[in-house]
Amino acid sequence: DRNGTDATMVELEAIPMVMPLAQWIWGADPTEEVNPKVCLSTIPFLAAGCFSQLIAKALGVAIILGSCLNKTPIMINVLNSKSAAGLSRNSLYGEVIVYANGAFYGFLEGHPFTAYGENGALLLQNIAIISLAWHFSKVGLQEQILSVVTFAIYSFITLFVMPDEYRSVLITSMWPVLLYARGSQILETFRDKQTGNLSIVTTGLNLVGSLVRIATTLQETGDFTVMMSFVLSLALNFIMFVQYWMYLENTQKIAAEASDKKTE
Repeated sequence: DRNGTDATMVELEAIPMVMPLAQWIWGADPTEEVNPKVCLSTIPFLAAGCFSQLIAKALGVAIILGSCLNKTPIMINVLNSKSAAGLSRNSLYGEVIVYANGAFYGFLEGHPFTAYGENGALLLQNIAIISLAWHFSKVGLQEQILSVVTFAIYSFITLFVMPDEYRSVLITSMWPVLLYARGSQILETFRDKQTGNLSIVTTGLNLVGSLVRIATTLQETGDFTVMMSFVLSLALNFIMFVQYWMYLENTQKIAAEASDKKTE
């Protein structure tokens, strides 16, 4: 009854950190049906709107946590083999822009961190992979300096100079960059007929993450432009996922031959 639900809500509100947590989950864009007080009053039998928002938040947190280790398998492969074989630097550079744009756009638009936070984690990991690729591929100092300076200038202009009305360009510009970045990797894999140091764990996580992000974007922000970038990412990740299994036997054969050469 009404008195029972009110008593339950009062008891929950008395627990430390419950109201700040409820505010974080349901308070970003409150409505009459979905807001912290209403949702707390329906625990443990949450109303549909409260439940879907809770699931979206939980999935967002899970994606961010998973993204913190997303590219770790690639880094381990590179360190173990002491080679950047199979990695396209053009793809890595393009992905830096993709992840940076996703993080910048979400931050500037004031979206919930759970809707874009993985972009920051993936950006840092991608930069680490680029550093490894530079080291093991003996990339010249000129390319390294040019890359760092270009990204620094781009970040400054995006965060402090670009007018608000042009923010949507951050997302729409991701589409051709994403096509270029992932497309470069797909073409290199097709040309070499092997996946080198690419990891099926990373590719699989990217594939699942894109699928989940389509759902959470619909629930948390409803931003159609952002959602379409995840649809494109889903398609490209699926191609890379298929390529891994297509060229798995040849990749293992090439890796075994390289290992034999090292032991000779």
